[in-house]
Amino acid sequence: MWTTMINTIRSEWTKLVTTKSFWWTTALILVFSLGYAALTGSLATGESFASLFLLAGSTVTGLYLLGFVVIMIQSIMMFTTEFRFGYQTQTFLATPKRWVVAVSKWLLYLVFAVVLTFITVILCFYLAKALASDTASSTLVVWEDTQARRIMWQYPLAAALLVTFCSGIALLLRQTAGAVALVLMWHFAIENLLSFLPRIGEYVGKYGPFTNLYAFITDYQSIDPGWSTTMGAVYFGAWAFVLFALGIVVLEKKDA
Repeated sequence: MWTTMINTIRSEWTKLVTTKSFWWTTALILVFSLGYAALTGSLATGESFASLFLLAGSTVTGLYLLGFVVIMIQSIMMFTTEFRFGYQTQTFLATPKRWVVAVSKWLLYLVFAVVLTFITVILCFYLAKALASDTASSTLVVWEDTQARRIMWQYPLAAALLVTFCSGIALLLRQTAGAVALVLMWHFAIENLLSFLPRIGEYVGKYGPFTNLYAFITDYQSIDPGWSTTMGAVYFGAWAFVLFALGIVVLEKKDA
């Protein structure tokens, strides 16, 4: 079974690296993330109190706001592209155990997203430092800064959870436009809008999955006292793995 899994991962890797959209969307992650880091560093001139400090969290804002969105879209396309072009039949003929295909795709892109996110975080830190004034640059000592060290594991973990969440949605819907639209609406609007509704709004605001993920990423506690921001990641992870498990069940039961 492990041999089948490894061979499937190899075949999925070949599909991935021979897809042009994968490369240009990956380039977008770097452009968005490093572009914002460059802007942050350039503005840290040290000429005023506001520009005196270079904060680790500020340098990776582009990754948080835009880079993660591209990772979400890529993770969806890992599953839906084959259904769009009708290649899934050949894939399942080669690997009859469909769950192996799903897990292989998920694991492959999860590892890629985690590694890419970590590398991007480090590049953002050092690019911002390089462009900041000497005074501002000295306020961010990457490997000694508490916030920077947290971001180094926090952002890759968030990327892994987002990949799992979006993979589940993709397996359930099997359609790129629908899955992307749902995830982006959920990510940007649904929980925020529902939080204004009477009665249920308070609970949506506290226990929406993305609300808790935001609390984890920003390290800002926005839910009940006693529930740490790290618990927000655990909560989002529960949503992600339940959706992924349901997606595999649907994949096994529906026609290819």
